[in-house]
Amino acid sequence: MPLRKQDLLALVSALFLSACALYALAQIPESTTSPSSQPYKSFGPVTDYNAALPNLNDVLRFRRGERYNSPNSPLPELGEQSDPVLVGEDMSSFYQDPLPFGQSDAVVVGKVTSGQTHLSNDKRDIYCEFEVTVQEALKVPGALSIQANETIDIERQGGAVRLPSGKVLLRGSKDYSMPLIGKRYLLFLKYSQSTEDFHVVTGYQLEGRHTYKLDELGYSYSERHHETLIHPLREQGESEEQFLSRARAVKPPNKGGK
Repeated sequence: MPLRKQDLLALVSALFLSACALYALAQIPESTTSPSSQPYKSFGPVTDYNAALPNLNDVLRFRRGERYNSPNSPLPELGEQSDPVLVGEDMSSFYQDPLPFGQSDAVVVGKVTSGQTHLSNDKRDIYCEFEVTVQEALKVPGALSIQANETIDIERQGGAVRLPSGKVLLRGSKDYSMPLIGKRYLLFLKYSQSTEDFHVVTGYQLEGRHTYKLDELGYSYSERHHETLIHPLREQGESEEQFLSRARAVKPPNKGGK
């Protein structure tokens, strides 16, 4: 039976509202989230296209933008013709250590104070960069000294860019969420000497009586699968105090395997 005109209009309206809801969730300002509210997967702060453009005159920014270039890629630069949402498939065939001290150069407890999405130098990809004020360092790289109240830069591939037309481009992974500005985290990080920043291996959002996984770390598909792109972060099942006590008790392996 063919759809009546009013039914077709209702369907189109529902689809439009669903799309708007998706973008609205991605654009919620991080500072407005309540400490008691359920945290959701984030694609990072939505940054206007012009503000996200690479600064090729800044040596450090050039190096940071260069690592996400797509050499010899047939893809055009990101723009109005680009798909609004492109996310990587889940990685259910890979297991990740929930406390990866051995794979991390630094492990810190800190508060995210600012963040922005940036375009790669070739404008084909995007990445997020955040400033974190360190509150406690559980592990630090041998060549660095990270002290309490020190600010470090962390980054992760993906993000959200708003084009001049208002269209928002979301890029990232189904498994990995961005941290939120104003929130506290236990972060496992890899240091890059050439770019003087840290890549996020994984992290946990600390909310007092609750702790939430920033990433999907389970092995099976059922442990990672969500019906919606924007979904609640999974609870760790421990309070912040319990979880941090357990993390502090894990002895980081010495370099060289000794």
